[in-house]
Amino acid sequence: MPVLLLAGCATTPVPVKVTSLQGFPPVTELPAHWQLSGRLSLTQGETGWHGGVDWTQEAETFRLRVSGPLGQGGFLLSGNERGVLLLDAAQQTYVAPDADTLLTEVTGWILPVTGMRYWVRGVPDPAMQFEAEVDVEGRLEQLSQAGWTIRYTRYHTTGDGRWPARLALVRDDVSVRMVIDQWQFGQPSAPVP
Repeated sequence: MPVLLLAGCATTPVPVKVTSLQGFPPVTELPAHWQLSGRLSLTQGETGWHGGVDWTQEAETFRLRVSGPLGQGGFLLSGNERGVLLLDAAQQTYVAPDADTLLTEVTGWILPVTGMRYWVRGVPDPAMQFEAEVDVEGRLEQLSQAGWTIRYTRYHTTGDGRWPARLALVRDDVSVRMVIDQWQFGQPSAPVP
């Protein structure tokens, strides 16, 4: 029996460039209460750091815990639009109006917490201009916003949709890599302080 071999041209889908929020789910339609846990590595110039990350978001209130290897280093950052509080590894408390400034002033690390609130969910911050590339399913592949370039290399599929699992943020000499191992949606069992 002769065997037929069919050769076809497989084309790689070309990312689509977008500069408007049309096509992205409105932020008001995204889950307002979510938690993620995973790993974070940050390189700034010649210095690097890595550890675990747990982020709880309850509407406008957040709690971001970053822990170093073997529980050393790290911090707890929490707050909302009225202000933020940082508790460092030495149990010192610091307060400021915004997370990004406070984190840089206290730790020296540049971590764009304000934008990441949106970026980790695979959408641009609706308050800022952006340029993006999306795949054929409308998922972000690359986002440029607030001076950062964010690349999405993997997504999780959950009952609630498809959520980023791996992303890399770069700005100047700062590089942040985040691997999200687990997503949870809905009200947390205990209120965010």
